[in-house]
Amino acid sequence: MKTLTKKFLLLTTFIYILLLVLSCSTYDKTNILAEQQIETITRIVLIEPGKSPNYIYITDLNVMSSKPKWSPDRKIFAFISEKNNLKDLWISDEDGIYTKVSNDSFMEVESFEWSPNSKEIAIEYKSVDNSSNIFLYTLENKNLIPITRSNKIAKLGTWSPDNKWITYTIDNSIYISNPKGVNEIYISEGENPKWSPNGEYIVFTRTENKLKNLWLYKDIDKVIKEVGKDKPNTTNENKYIEKIHNNNDINIIEFIWVYGGNKILYISDIENNNEIYIHEIKNGQNKRLTNNEVDEKNISWSEKNRSILFTSDAHSRADIYKMKGDGSDQSIILNSNENFNYLDW
Repeated sequence: MKTLTKKFLLLTTFIYILLLVLSCSTYDKTNILAEQQIETITRIVLIEPGKSPNYIYITDLNVMSSKPKWSPDRKIFAFISEKNNLKDLWISDEDGIYTKVSNDSFMEVESFEWSPNSKEIAIEYKSVDNSSNIFLYTLENKNLIPITRSNKIAKLGTWSPDNKWITYTIDNSIYISNPKGVNEIYISEGENPKWSPNGEYIVFTRTENKLKNLWLYKDIDKVIKEVGKDKPNTTNENKYIEKIHNNNDINIIEFIWVYGGNKILYISDIENNNEIYIHEIKNGQNKRLTNNEVDEKNISWSEKNRSILFTSDAHSRADIYKMKGDGSDQSIILNSNENFNYLDW
């Protein structure tokens, strides 16, 4: 009996270790999606650091393909591809086997956002004939359901981390909506809303004196309960929002959430060229991460690696670089004779 018990324990331990190794190997995937520009055409490239050769082409140069994004579970990705003057959304795996999202109305895709559960995609189409232009696409049943009102043109933001809400902008006003219901809640004046991964904040931009500044909406759960469908008065709105930089000379080029929603990574041209900075929510401190005389762009964050991908024009073209979250250990990932415009990992 003791011998059988020992064998059982050994077998159980072996299976546990095997499963742990397999799960870690899946989670450790660091393959990078990139948009590569060849003259006036762009294609999707999958970069596999550590391999030789370290990249493969997902799409060719017969069509214009752009904006690749991993699903949150990193099993598949989506991208926009233009053929015959029509932009469609495609879904692909790493082997380059892809399918087109159904588009019977021949609407042109402008942008898209994966749901946190990787089962749905919010798609922004080019508005036509006063019809709804943001739709919910479900991978399981391949249905398109309108989210936004038919008489308004909306710009897509991001999902809430609990998968229950989507942000978007209509006429310089930010709203959140239940993607499967009818609730639409006004949040604030502004554009480009991004929900924090911890669910506590929405960061967005406002244009003041021709400069884009970052603003933070706090306690978003309270807002959902209290604001309702009508615009709140200024007193109520000011309870929740704050400007991240008091310096009006700040101009934001792009920004993303990092460190689970505790910090914001952004690019500003305050030094007359695009440099990367990081803002800490809790203490309001800002730190500059790059320092040169060329432009940095296309920032992308890896939560697991606590690392940043970006492109830099250091060699007169947009090559791909990597650095730690504090700006240290900067190194080149991939350089070529062409430019890279968009990154995701």
